[in-house]
Amino acid sequence: MRASVRTLPEQEMFVRKVIVSSGLMALATGIIASGACGGDEKNGGGEIASPTASAAAETLLVELDDFYFEPEVMQGKLGQTFEVTAFSEGQQTHTLTIDELGVDREFPASDTQIFPLTLTKAGDFKVYCRYHQAQGMTATFSVTE
Repeated sequence: MRASVRTLPEQEMFVRKVIVSSGLMALATGIIASGACGGDEKNGGGEIASPTASAAAETLLVELDDFYFEPEVMQGKLGQTFEVTAFSEGQQTHTLTIDELGVDREFPASDTQIFPLTLTKAGDFKVYCRYHQAQGMTATFSVTE
């Protein structure tokens, strides 16, 4: 990461928030998945959905700052799912946009968002901020097969 204005106690608090948020999201996903019991008529119903897909998601941390992304290069494999934790440390509103992967999220200053991202296409994709692309706020997401 580049120079940060957070003090050590602020950084520790942020990490705790991310860990708690991630844990709550995983718990909620598990509850929703197990509550989504269904079943088809041919096997008598009653099958419980497994939350294994969300449990297998890797965490990807993305920092948005004035005017760069960290990391500048992100990598994954086709079909892989990430739990993205993206946070804005800048003073400006930014976006995390990856056209080919259907990502376009806006981040006010000091905002943190956690969301799933499944890599549905292979290739090298431009990651950019719609507001600050001209200032060089770009990165690359490389998805291999």
